[in-house]
Amino acid sequence: MRGTDRPRSVRIVVALAAGLLAVSMFTLGTALARSRGGSTLPCQDGGPSCISIGFTDAWLGGKTVQLGYSHPFFCAQPPSSMAISHCEAGAGAQMDPPSGPVVSNMYVLVPLGFSPPGSTLHCPMRGHCIDQPGTIDVSRLVGWGAGNVAFPRHSIVLEDDESFQSTWWPVVLVGVKNLTAWNQIAAAKSADAMDACEAAGNCTTEFSTNAFVFLQVLGPGMSPQGPA
Repeated sequence: MRGTDRPRSVRIVVALAAGLLAVSMFTLGTALARSRGGSTLPCQDGGPSCISIGFTDAWLGGKTVQLGYSHPFFCAQPPSSMAISHCEAGAGAQMDPPSGPVVSNMYVLVPLGFSPPGSTLHCPMRGHCIDQPGTIDVSRLVGWGAGNVAFPRHSIVLEDDESFQSTWWPVVLVGVKNLTAWNQIAAAKSADAMDACEAAGNCTTEFSTNAFVFLQVLGPGMSPQGPA
């Protein structure tokens, strides 16, 4: 019997099994992460034991939401990069990931010259955040000698939940220049607050990268913590 001729009942069973497998992979990743300890969310800091499955917080529309990651980041040259990861800041991507749609931006807020409260950092360890680049070339922004630096600690702002689908999000960097501005964004938890910070000169302009991160904004009943 050819695959296209399988009875409808068989096709339903196959689809159901695939869905259960995806749920099981998230459950396994969560269990492995909890055995590691040390993170606010399961596998927030990444690592081999996480099997590329983990979670971080993000800000969206005035709330804290959870993001579920299930695939390593994607960075391809050109633009040229000196980073081990091939990720480049200050130049947009010329090549999209090979499969899956690309949706709205994931804004990475980077504190510049100050230390925010740890509770407001979604990725508090430089170079360690689940399925995000460990290094990046920022020499286009700060000059020679910054071609392979650890990806900075940061927080994440989104503009859309993208219907809660797992897909590719382009990474855009925004530097925050002082603690007052950072705390205002953290309190508002929105892209509008980030835009206001840029307009006031307390945040840098938005810097494109060639990086894409594969994630899903978790909806009701799917989040390990739920909105806060």
